[in-house]
Amino acid sequence: MGTKKYKSIFILRVYQYDPFDIPKYRINKEKIKRQGSAKPGFVIHESEMGIFESLAQAERQIKKLSKIDNQFIYSFLVEEMPMGGTFYTGDALSRRRYLKDGKLWQKSAASEIRHFNGDIVELGDTGFYGRDLKEIPFKEGDIVEVADRDFVQLAIIWKLPPSIERMEEIWKRNSAFRKKMAPYPDESEDVYTTVFYKVDKNGEIDPDIINFAVVDVLPTSLPVSRKVAAELRRSLKTIQEKCGQYENECGSDIPF
Repeated sequence: MGTKKYKSIFILRVYQYDPFDIPKYRINKEKIKRQGSAKPGFVIHESEMGIFESLAQAERQIKKLSKIDNQFIYSFLVEEMPMGGTFYTGDALSRRRYLKDGKLWQKSAASEIRHFNGDIVELGDTGFYGRDLKEIPFKEGDIVEVADRDFVQLAIIWKLPPSIERMEEIWKRNSAFRKKMAPYPDESEDVYTTVFYKVDKNGEIDPDIINFAVVDVLPTSLPVSRKVAAELRRSLKTIQEKCGQYENECGSDIPF
């Protein structure tokens, strides 16, 4: 854990549905023409942002916005950042996701910052120590939304983040390794392993695996059609069967 020689600030990002479109899980045919394939989901955008000196201030603003008119609000994201130096774009000390009603959904506490003001130095605790599985709001096989900066896609959960007990084993096993290098496992293990699918120009379905940070995986906010739900479950089964035959292609566990 790095010595705290910085002050934290909190960046609030407000995400909204497209106010000129009815939110709906759809396959964007124009995107298929442009890029060759598309995933079921809908567009969002960052409509507002704020900078606050404390988490309490940011949370007060979230409560205020959620009460005024949350018709178009999708969710809120609060990122804790260090002041007084530069760090890699996209890194944060912590992240918190709030639903449209202002409720705290999930928090990622493992710091990502190992480069600050030109120096290789850890700010905050960069280690990941597992999740209490009793507190995880999902189970394997749940259909979920995954929020990116401008798009929300549907996916199905294959595996949950590693438990506290699992991570204790990993940390003990690698104590000698940690003395020589930066702490590991890190925030990249605090993820859901999910399965999603793409549709190409010929209507073919292509399932795939991807890990998503816990704070970016949310409950479904819209009705999921039986057709889409069935396709997600088929995709999960396809990936599971494939991984049973070709285990090396499915790096979904910690390699320790």
